[in-house]
This record gives sequence, structure tokens and C-alpha cells, in this order.
Amino acid sequence: MTNETRDALEPDVATPAHGFVSRLQRSDAWRSMFRHPQLDTARGRALQSFSNFFLHLYPVKVPARVLRLRYSFRLGFIVAMLFGILTVTGVYLMFVYTPSPSAAYGDMQHLKTSVGFGQLIRNVHRWSAHLMVLAVALHMVRVFYAGAYKKPREFNWVIGVVLLLITLGFSFTGYLLPWDQLSYWAVTVGTNLVHYVPIVGGELQNLLIGGDQIGPSTLLRFYALHVAVLPGVLAMLVAVHIWRVRKDGFAVKRSSVGAFEEAATAPPSPSPPPLPRAPAALYGDRTRLLGVVDRESVTAEERGVDDTVFTWPHLVARHVVVLLGVAALVLGLGVAFAAPLRGLANPNLTPEPSKAPWYFSGLQELLSHFDPLVGGILVPTGIVLLLLLLPYIDRNPATEARNRKVAVLVFSGLLVAAIVLTVIGTLFRGPGWTFVAPWTHLYLEL
Repeated sequence: MTNETRDALEPDVATPAHGFVSRLQRSDAWRSMFRHPQLDTARGRALQSFSNFFLHLYPVKVPARVLRLRYSFRLGFIVAMLFGILTVTGVYLMFVYTPSPSAAYGDMQHLKTSVGFGQLIRNVHRWSAHLMVLAVALHMVRVFYAGAYKKPREFNWVIGVVLLLITLGFSFTGYLLPWDQLSYWAVTVGTNLVHYVPIVGGELQNLLIGGDQIGPSTLLRFYALHVAVLPGVLAMLVAVHIWRVRKDGFAVKRSSVGAFEEAATAPPSPSPPPLPRAPAALYGDRTRLLGVVDRESVTAEERGVDDTVFTWPHLVARHVVVLLGVAALVLGLGVAFAAPLRGLANPNLTPEPSKAPWYFSGLQELLSHFDPLVGGILVPTGIVLLLLLLPYIDRNPATEARNRKVAVLVFSGLLVAAIVLTVIGTLFRGPGWTFVAPWTHLYLEL
């Protein structure tokens, strides 16, 4: 296809044939990389989405409501951006880290004093990990209350639960890598829970830590899990998760008005007979984006109001703003708060209090009230199974929270209990796991 033929797709907005930039954009070398010109028309925007790798990750058009911040608070996109920041900063840290007890702590000191921006990169990496755990949890909470786990999105909810577990595994395995007192004993508390798994607890603990206690084998295994196994699994599941969002459609009810306000005041016009729709039992009267651009017809037939907008530039521009905001947030936290580094790990000296990371402190608080088998294994396993099976147990077709009172009540009760246990375990526990008011002495480690 010649350049003239390509431009003929949009004859009214063809690029002028003068100027160096224009000639460069019309050259064969440029067109081999960027196949379509940037044209501010419906077809031009569609071509941009079809021909650009990154834009092809998005649907070409989205319901106008998706552009609103309250629709999803961009939590899914925030999680993806935090994972990207963790990947970039993690690769940087790998260049100066050795997964060995004899070298790991020294590498942390070297990173702090002798590596360019080393401490800042570590701070950003740690804060991004904390925020990713929080963002994934909030994303799942929002999906539940929006009823977006109903048909046809049941399996995508299951993938989301697995992604939450992998995110927790990410943070937990990375917690040990500094090999200081804080990380050593926090991971000791966490790995001791595995011993209480019925029948296979001892074997699982030995497989995880590689011996009777945390040592060189544990550090190497946690490092391999953190930089190779979990990233590969997470990247694969995130790709499937995003693909399923594309295929299942957005959880948005059809709008009776268009994407622009003036469309609501437009005079009514005859519309063509409606196309066959998927059964309501399957899609719940939700939007599936099958069209890309308005039809062009030789007849005088008028179309109904369209409530969708192009992803480029409307949604992409908003995502760029969110990306810049997330980057500014983690950078600001990295500048303001340094990642802690206590003394070298000492198996013979137990610090007080010996706490698990904050995202497991609720579980540690639960263990202080119940038998380890109950509080550490049965209750968490039961909650995870309940979350995995939720879309298949909840047969109520309604999506509004007010019409799902039983499911909302149960989920809200579990959520409040988890928050209360986490707050108490993180802020109100001191030496010997005694109750200590945080305004008298704050035993908080991040």
C-alpha cells in the first residue's frame, strides 16, 4: 500500500506534503514503524488503537462512565503501575545484591552509602510493595461491592483472589532479603505457621526454609521465589486478567444518553431495528463493546445515541495522569521515609516485639486468641476458599449492593474483622504481645 493510498483512508485530513517533520512521517522508514498517521477522526483513532502495541491492550472504545474516577478509582491500573515500578527498581537492586547471609546485609549497607540513589531506590521499592498490597485489597473490595464478580466474570474474580495471594507472597519473600533482625524474625514468625498445617506441615516448612531454622537455604529460596517464580506467575495471570476484562466487557449498565451532554437534548430520531442481544442471564444487561466506529451508509438512516468514547485519547490521558500521580507518591514517600535496616540478623537474639509484616499482623493477632491450627490455618484457609467460591455460591443475579444484603453483610463482617485485627496487631501490640497504646509508644515497623 502506497503512502497516497494510506492517506486516502482519511482524504479530508491528509498530512500536508511540506515540512521536514511531515516528510519524515510520510517516509517508508517511519511508516514501517508507525503504520497509520495520527488523525483526529473516529477512523484515525481506531487505526491508532489497532496498530499500536500498547494501545492494543485497551479496547478501542469504552463506555463514557468508565472515564469517571468513581467508576473504579483506577485501582486496577494503579496495581499494574506499582508492579511496573517494583520491576524496574527491583532489577536495579539486583545488580548490587547477593543472596547469601554473609553478603546480603553488607550489600544493604553498601547500597545505602556507596551506590548512586541506592537508598532512594530501595525506599521506593519498599513503599511500592506496601502500596501494591493495599491497592490489590481495595480493588477486590470495590469489585465485590460493585457486583462485578457476577456472570460472566466469575473466573476473573478467582484470578483476582489468586493475584492477591501472590502479591502477599511477593511482599513476604522480599521481606527477608535485607537479612537484618527485623526481617529475620518477622519471617520466622510467618514460616512457623506452616508447621501447623495438618499432616504435611513439617514437610512444607522444610521445603520453604530448607532446614530446621532460617538460614542460607531459606534466603536463596526466598530470593528465587521473589525475583523469578512469583514475577513470572504474576505477569502471566495479570495478562489473563486484563484479557478477561476485555472479553467479558465492562461492568457498566447501558446509558440512555450519549457520551456528551448535548446528546441528551437532541431530538429523537428513528433508529434501526435492534440487533440480537446476548441472553440477559449471561450478561446481566451490561455493555459489550462490539462496534468501533459509526457506520457509513448510503441511506438516510439515523443511528441512536452512542454512549461510548474512544480510548485514545480520553482514557489513555487519564491513565497517564494516574501514572504520574502514583510515581510522584512513591517517590515522595521514598524521599520522606527511609526503609528500615536494623542490626545484622542474629538467631540467638529475639527482638521485642517480634512482629510479622503489617499485612500479616492481623493473622498474628488472631493467633494470640486461638489455637494455631484454628487461627493460623483453618480460619485463613476457610476465608480464602470462601472468596474463591463466592461467585458460584452467590446465585443472586442482582449486582446492586442494596439487593445483595446477605452477601454484603457477610463480606462486610469479614472485612471489618480483618481491619480491626490488623490495626490492633500493628499499632496496639508491644513486647510480649501486650496491649500498648500507640500514643504512649508506637511499635510499628514498615
